[in-house]
Amino acid sequence: MWNSDEIDFAEAAQSHGTLVSCMLEYQAMLADRHLNEVLLGELVDQFVHSEQRLAEAHAAVLALSRTDGLTGIANRRWFDESLAHEFARALRSKTPIGLLLLDIDCFKLFNDNYGHAAGDDCLRKVAQAVRSVVKRPPDMTARYGGEEIVCLLPDTGLDGVFRVGNAVLDAVRALDIPHRFSKATDIVTVSIGGVSIIPAQDMTPTNIIEAADSHLYQSKEHGRNRLTMPSL
Repeated sequence: MWNSDEIDFAEAAQSHGTLVSCMLEYQAMLADRHLNEVLLGELVDQFVHSEQRLAEAHAAVLALSRTDGLTGIANRRWFDESLAHEFARALRSKTPIGLLLLDIDCFKLFNDNYGHAAGDDCLRKVAQAVRSVVKRPPDMTARYGGEEIVCLLPDTGLDGVFRVGNAVLDAVRALDIPHRFSKATDIVTVSIGGVSIIPAQDMTPTNIIEAADSHLYQSKEHGRNRLTMPSL
């Protein structure tokens, strides 16, 4: 028979073995928990990265849908949407909308004599020159159609439109693109019609475009290479 010392030793050994077993199980549990945390962290990182790539792809597609492929400025659709938005906002706040509508002088003669590739390059350079002037965050430069470019200038009165319009004239002249067939001068120039209008309830965004177009027509009739707008 075992004596009491032997029984105590056996019990102690058994308790020690149980404790070691519990410690090993606990370590295994901690290891599994750490592994799960690592895997979860990796999954979260992959998800965030995937979301970022998806957001970037969406932004790129959205930018392409709003950009004119030739000139790199906003397209007509994005301009129409922006004008409608700014018109509604100006109608509520009773603030002015400035607008410049410009046309490259004698552009058909430029295309006919220098070729369409040169014409496309000219249009790109003029568009970028205009955009370099119209650069406030709420402003927009867009290709309105053909060789016409439009500048949307929210919260801008007549004096502001006048300054921007003249800066556009200077920026295009500074390109110094030869145009021996122009009826205005011997370099590429633009004619501009400018307006600043506080929208009324009986008006539509089209009325602002029509008003600017009327002044653009006057610029062409009076020799081109100029800005025409209502008196300050």
